Amino acid sequence: MKKIIILLLIILVSIFVVSNLQIDKENLQKPASFGVSFSPRYALELGLNPKLTYQSILQELGTKSVRLSAYWDEIESEQDKFNFDELDWYVSEAAKNQARVLLAIGYKLPRWPECRAPKWLSNLRERQLKMLGAVIAHYEKNPTINAFQVENEPLLEFGVCPPPDRQFLKKEVEFVRNLTKKPVIITDSGELRSWFTPAKLSDILGITLYRTVETPIFGTFHYPFPPWFYRLKANLVGKKTIVVELQAEPWATHSLTQTPLDKQIKRFSLEQFKKNVEFAKETGFSEIYLWGVEWWYFMAANGYPEYLDFAKTFIAR
Repeated sequence: MKKIIILLLIILVSIFVVSNLQIDKENLQKPASFGVSFSPRYALELGLNPKLTYQSILQELGTKSVRLSAYWDEIESEQDKFNFDELDWYVSEAAKNQARVLLAIGYKLPRWPECRAPKWLSNLRERQLKMLGAVIAHYEKNPTINAFQVENEPLLEFGVCPPPDRQFLKKEVEFVRNLTKKPVIITDSGELRSWFTPAKLSDILGITLYRTVETPIFGTFHYPFPPWFYRLKANLVGKKTIVVELQAEPWATHSLTQTPLDKQIKRFSLEQFKKNVEFAKETGFSEIYLWGVEWWYFMAANGYPEYLDFAKTFIAR
């Protein structure tokens, strides 16, 4: 009987794996929408002109979906004095080019160190809600903003941030929902968490998808998960899922401007870029935001245009 049970399990697992491999192949033929995450601050760090780079992303690269961030220390550098002029410019440029904007709002937002508090800040949580209210009031009626992402991987311990606060996150999301009719997106790590709480709180679940990272213990680490791993998790949480960050640049332990170009290419080759895009399509998620567009322009400016050239082959389609 034990042998029969083991044999049946092997057969069932084999059927599961084979059927999912077939689904992966079928997903490759399905259309997917590719956008990019863009940080003017990161572009500047890489020695680029943020506004010229952004205009090229919209016009030459041709993306129609951009994820921007309302960094707190930029929009409220002085207490109770909100200034959206700079962020408005980026939203307006997207509108001119018929692109839509996914706007990340909150305290913990994309790009290291993730959490950026204004220098004057003392009472974090109380002021955090007030800041969110100001951002939503400013952009709620702007048709270019198609959704609000509340925080960035708020339940993952990452970045120079306070420990995750599940109860405050629920309060924060409820606060946002009372102010906007736009979809609310909560994000989670594709590899390191289960997604259940973010999925429950969100209209759309956003996940990050990384293939190769640098770790202090194991050094370079390649995630072994197949495409169906992400698809299965999405099915389990039962929520529309998009990829808000697909790795399209090397994982950096310090500034890339301090890393020789040959090492950057070794950490993230053009072939790896192509594999990551194919892998993301195999998952079956139809909306994918690439992470690293600033780096493609940085590499092009330093004599390696192949990353940007490859992106042009599929983003504007």
